[in-house]
Order: sequence, then C-alpha cells, then structure tokens
Amino acid sequence: MAFVLSVVGSPALSWQLGDRQAYNNKMALLNVMLEGAKQRAVDTDDLQTLCLVMSIGNDVTERYLQEHSSDQQIEQRLQGMRNDFSSCLGLLYSGQ
Repeated sequence: MAFVLSVVGSPALSWQLGDRQAYNNKMALLNVMLEGAKQRAVDTDDLQTLCLVMSIGNDVTERYLQEHSSDQQIEQRLQGMRNDFSSCLGLLYSGQ
C-alpha cells in the first residue's frame, strides 16, 4: 500500500516541482531583462521600459500564485514586486 501511494503521489509532486522550476526559469530571464532595463533607466531616463519589465514579472508571479496559492515565499515576493512597480510608476508619472 505504501508503494502504491508513493507511486501515485510522485507525479503530483514532480508536477509541482516542474511548475516551480518553470516559474524560476522565467523569473531568471526576467531578472536579466530587469537589470538591463535598470541600467537603461539610469543612462537614458527610460523608466517606461523598466516599469514594463516589472509589470511582466508581476504578471508571471500572479499567474504562478493562481495555481499555487499556498506558496508563502512567492506571495511575499509578489508583495515586494508590487511595491517596486508602484514606485516605478510613481517616478514615471511624476516626471511627465
């Protein structure tokens, strides 16, 4: 019986780990884009690109949390990301 439960439970756990790995991969790519956008914002005052990349990161994180709402670590990350995005928008619109 324990063997059957471990076999049935393994694919579900594997799927969850796969989702988290896919999320981590997306965020790693977005982090590279974010660093470039930060440098561009400093060099050319291009806050629009920076805010856009932040928005994409928020969207990816929100979509992940729709499927994995119990992931408290990612939920906390999203709160910080939202704060950063709000700050970016504030800077963007205060300069116009």
